[in-house]
Amino acid sequence: MRHCLFFLLAVLMVVGAAAQNNQIYIEDFEIYPDSTSLVPVMLANTDSTRGVQFYMTMPEGLDVAAFVLNDYANAYDMLLETKFSTNLGCYVVFEYPASRICFPPDTTAVLMIEFCASSDFGGGELTLWQCRGATIDNRSISMTGCTTNVTVPESSIIGIPMDNAPESNQYFNLLGQPVIQPDTVPVVIEVTTHGDGHQSSRKMSFGH
Repeated sequence: MRHCLFFLLAVLMVVGAAAQNNQIYIEDFEIYPDSTSLVPVMLANTDSTRGVQFYMTMPEGLDVAAFVLNDYANAYDMLLETKFSTNLGCYVVFEYPASRICFPPDTTAVLMIEFCASSDFGGGELTLWQCRGATIDNRSISMTGCTTNVTVPESSIIGIPMDNAPESNQYFNLLGQPVIQPDTVPVVIEVTTHGDGHQSSRKMSFGH
């Protein structure tokens, strides 16, 4: 079934390709070694967009812990399929609707990615490429991708002592909604704000 979904979306996005001023991008971000960070994938579309796809190549030492649809995507009945291509050495991401509904023209986050950095991660470039979309009438849209600079905070490189005592912990379900009592939800994402202002996140399971 999953292979069929990938095939159908691929067909959807190659019919009548037309270049448009549409973008899929990730803004530059920082991540501490041996930590995780939730980062939004942004869609800036001038056309109503039925579905999107992109390839994502990452620097050495950075990987993906989870792809999560956010509230905006869920409001438009979007579904998500991801796979890692061993031939290309990158992730392939498809976000497409359960019905004929479209994203309206807007600039907003349509997906969250939880990145994880290895203990020796030193930063690098993350690239979104082969970005495409589709309109309600199955016309393909060529989208501009991006190269994102992923950096490591200087303090973690030169060894400046930091007060990492948490200031606050927040919990969210996999839809990005706040959770007051995390032990009542099977899987939550814990977001910790540290004393120096940076944030880290991790998935937690309570074994329900």
